[in-house]
Parts: sequence; structure tokens; C-alpha cells
Amino acid sequence: MIATYVISALTIAGMTLSFFLFPQIHIRGRKIDTYWMVTLVGAILILLTHIPTDGDILHLFIENNSTNPLKIIVLFLSLTFISKFLDAVGLFGYLATRVGRIGNGNQFILFTVFYLLVSVLTIATNNDIIIIVTPIIIYFARACKANPIPYLVMVCFVLNTLSTTFLTTNVSNLYLGSFFGITYFDYFQKLTPVSLLLMVLLYGLLILVFHKYLRVRINPVAEKEPIKDKFLLAVGLFALAGTTILLILSNVIAVEMYIITLVFALFDLLVSVAYCLLKKKDRSYVTKPLKSLPYEFIPFLASMFVIISALNETPLLSQIGGLFSRIESQPLQTFAYGIASALSANLVNNVPMSLLFGNILHAAGTTNLDNVYACILASNVCALITPCGALSSLMFIRICKENEVAFGYGTYLKYAPLGLALLLAGLGLILVF
Repeated sequence: MIATYVISALTIAGMTLSFFLFPQIHIRGRKIDTYWMVTLVGAILILLTHIPTDGDILHLFIENNSTNPLKIIVLFLSLTFISKFLDAVGLFGYLATRVGRIGNGNQFILFTVFYLLVSVLTIATNNDIIIIVTPIIIYFARACKANPIPYLVMVCFVLNTLSTTFLTTNVSNLYLGSFFGITYFDYFQKLTPVSLLLMVLLYGLLILVFHKYLRVRINPVAEKEPIKDKFLLAVGLFALAGTTILLILSNVIAVEMYIITLVFALFDLLVSVAYCLLKKKDRSYVTKPLKSLPYEFIPFLASMFVIISALNETPLLSQIGGLFSRIESQPLQTFAYGIASALSANLVNNVPMSLLFGNILHAAGTTNLDNVYACILASNVCALITPCGALSSLMFIRICKENEVAFGYGTYLKYAPLGLALLLAGLGLILVF
């Protein structure tokens, strides 16, 4: 048990330090992220010290529930491939030049249009849509010679705030909701109005913060970026439209989200491979998206689940639950759960945090669902404090880096106060509703 505590603490500390002190290493001319290596070593050590219970820990990977890490990995990689395929055929560059003409150079109009568009996409799908939206923003800013920072901050904040809107807009929402028997309608009554009010608050805060940048007029782009292959564009758009529509209806048609994204990613892959072979087209339309997928998320997420599963077998969760139970004021208890879960998510990522706090809430015998809603809110907004809070934010940083945009961990942390403000405002609204 002590070994579990020590290994877990050292792994989390090492991972956090790696982001700032040694984010990458160079092997044979390739840059490789280090954070997943740290967590992988920690998970292996956990398994070696838990040989009698390894089967129980690894059973998590075959359970048929929404937080199965393999399902989350498939969902994320599939959606990433669909996005990168569209990028390869030139869609994002084309859209960026078209959108740049809206408002005749008035950035306040452009910012508002993007804000509403990203909000609708997030509410309709989930925050993983960041994989598709972020490249469009980068291409737009580059084409119009606009400062990309206000738009990128907006995208990240909107996606990770409005993913709270429905029970199905984030995996952590679905897991914690189902764990405590929260129905879709119960969730809608409680957190949907909270999310929409935060949407209004966030817009005002962003306009206030970036006012001096947005008042600078930009020159709309006159020329359109060419589409590289119209047939492959049609294939990619069909996959994107099918994915988006079925993700919206996934709860109605009772098909899990990872299956939907996997089917359409395979459709893109198989059709494009056949087309390139038959027409003797450039195979980079297929090879480039495959090579640039974030494969490091596989060992990272799997490792964090192993570590959290090992902690679930210790008395730690009951002890933590007992500490929360000692807070006599219910509003203070709700705030404590929300703040603690948000901070925890930035140490272990939001989906493993949901698994952890689900058991903490259960161990504490919580009867007030406001505490559960506080953890759900935190599992979304946590990604606005540091990029370690969610896979979507880590992917956001990666996309910026791939496109040579100076938006690293230091820049991200500059806007953490906005994330904390939204978290506290959201927790207050939970108590009101």
C-alpha cells in the first residue's frame, strides 16, 4: 500500500515537472514527448508491486462502460484522423480564407461569429471537436495576419466550458452521472442552465481581456486556398457530417460514440487508400494523417487508469471522503468537492479523476447530488487551469506546436485565472439551481 502511494505521487510529480523542465527528448532526429514515458514507468512499477491483484486492475480495460480507456482512446484517435484527413486535402485552409471575409475586417464581428459557431459545435457534439476547430482558427489567423491568441484562447475555453451542457457532451459527465443514477432530464435541469450562463459570462470576459487586440482591423484574404482533391474532400466531408450527426443522436440510437467515430475514420481510410491506388494519386493524403496521430495518448491514458485503479484499492479514498464529510456547511462542501476535483484533474487528467472522485463520493456516502454536479463541472472546466486537465487541451497544445504557433504551457497558464473564475461561478450557480 505504501508503495502505491509513493509510486503514484512520484509519477504525478514527475509528469507535471516534465511539462515544464524536460517536455521533449530527441532520439534520432525525432522530438518525443516525455510526459507519457513518466506515466508508463509509474504504471509498470504499480503492476509489478501489485502482482496478486493485477487482474483486478487490468479488468478495467475490458469493462463495458463509458470510461473504458480503450474506448476513449479509439474515440480520440478516430476523430483526430478524420480531422487530419480533411486538413490534408486542404479544407481548413480553404475555410480560413472564406471566413476571413466576414465582417469586412472587423475582428469583433469575426470573434463573435467564431464564438457562436464553436459553441454550437460543442453543444451538438463534445469537446473533442477541438481537434477540428483549432486548425481552422490557426489557418484563418495566418491568412488574415491576425493575432491568433484571442481566437485560440476562445476555442479552448468555449469547448471546455460548454462540454458541461449535456450529459453526453463529455465522457466524464456520462460516467459520474450514470454512477449516481442521474437521468438525462435531471442533468438538463441542473447543469444545462449553468453551462449556458457560463457561456454568456465567458464571452464578456474574453471581450474584456482581448479588447485591445480585437479592435485592430484586419485585411480580408482575397484569394481562396485551393482544394487539393475534390473527391477526397467529398469523402472527408461525408465522414465528418456523418460523425457529427450520429454523435448528436448517439444517445437516441443507443450506439456508443467510439463506434461512430471509428466507423467513419475507417471509411475515410479505406476509401482514400483504394482511390489513391486506382488513380495513382499522392498517398500522403493517407500517410500524413496516420503518421501525425497522437499515439502517445495511448500509453498515457492507459497508465493513468492503472495508477488510479491501484489507488482505488487503498483506504485513501475512504479517508478523503471522510474529510469532505466533516465539512458541515453544504455549500462549502460542494465548493470543496468542485475545487478539489478540478485540482486533481490537473494532476491525473479529467477522465481518471472522474473514476477517482466517483469512488470518493461513494465512500463518503454522499446524498447531496450538488457534490456530484460540482465534480462534473470541474471535470470540464479543469482544462482551463492547465492543459494537463484534459486530453482535448493536450491535443490543443500539440496542434499549436505542429503548426508553429507560439502557444505553449506558459502561455496557457497566463489565462488560468479565467478558468478559476468560471469554476467558482459555475459552482455558485449549481447551488442556485
